[in-house]
Order: sequence, then C-alpha cells, then structure tokens
Amino acid sequence: MKKNDILNEVQKLESKYCDLVWYARSSPNNNHIKGVKENKERIEESYPSEVQSFLDGRNPDWEHGFNSGMLAGMRYILDLFDDNKEEADEYFPMLDT
Repeated sequence: MKKNDILNEVQKLESKYCDLVWYARSSPNNNHIKGVKENKERIEESYPSEVQSFLDGRNPDWEHGFNSGMLAGMRYILDLFDDNKEEADEYFPMLDT
C-alpha cells in the first residue's frame, strides 16, 4: 500500500471517529442549534451500527472510550505525517470535535 493510500484511509477513520465522539457528546438540549439535528441524523445514517452500539445501553462508556481512543490515535498518525514526532507527542491526545 502506498503512503498516500495509507494517509487517505487514516483520514477517513479520523473523520469517522470525530463524528462518533461528537455524537456521543451532543445533547438533545442542543437540537435547536442550527445544524445539530441534521449532523446527528447524518452520523446515524453513516454509522448505524456504531450509533446503535452506543445508544443501546449495554456499555456506552466503553463505546465512547473506544471511539475517543481511535480519534486520538488517528490524529496522532496524521500529525506524524504532517509535522513531526515532537509536535505529534505535544498534541496527543487531541480530542476536540
């Protein structure tokens, strides 16, 4: 696999886990804010099994923790590609959504 192909796959995963972490942090109280409800619906359609695993109540803390860890890991890899190890280490774990 070529470097650009690897980078594209990591970027896709970073986007996925950013969405899932954002979804877990979102509150129904914020549905009145422009774009929140639409973004939640987009994430539900894009990642139905992941959203259902989070919502079904079996272990939402584990699901959110896994998604947060994956987001941090993907961002670390992207920082290594874009910057250098020192900067990647400095910003790890970056979990802003």
